[in-house]
Amino acid sequence: MNKYIPTSLAKSVYEIDFVTLYDKGKRVILFDLDNTLATYDDITPTAKQLELNQKLKQIGYQIYIISNNHDKRVKLFTQEFVVDGYLVHARKPFTKKLAAYIDQNKLLKETIILIGDQLVTDIACANKLGLDSILVKSISRSTEKWYTKINRSREKAIIKKITRENPQMADEIKKIIDIRGTDNE
Repeated sequence: MNKYIPTSLAKSVYEIDFVTLYDKGKRVILFDLDNTLATYDDITPTAKQLELNQKLKQIGYQIYIISNNHDKRVKLFTQEFVVDGYLVHARKPFTKKLAAYIDQNKLLKETIILIGDQLVTDIACANKLGLDSILVKSISRSTEKWYTKINRSREKAIIKKITRENPQMADEIKKIIDIRGTDNE
């Protein structure tokens, strides 16, 4: 079950201590886009997202968007949100495309942090690749696509298994992904 446990948790990308991460050797951020960095409805970045982008660039981070979404979606967002690159149709949790992308861009795994809002896709992919990860709360569940809703239902079963192995971690994850009462459902 360890493949679904993130390295750390945060309520949002804005609550992550990026300076401390940088001081600990992280230099590359792989952001999931939808519901991690932006809602599905955010076609272009908001002022708050652009401020975060500027802050991260000033710290010295390389920023990449790793999305299961399509090229047009990511391309529109990254016209203003400055990135070093992006990968679309990433097929997370499968690792083949992301592993090749990491190699192609000569990124060192120990310097990477993957940030996402889903245990089933983002965190599982990071763990399979040996990357540190941060699970953040989804920005807006109401705009999620049908396939994401399927993943959300799978998260409930995963949380039940984590609860048996590590109840404290399960409680912390429940707070982030907003699952209540999974033991009683």
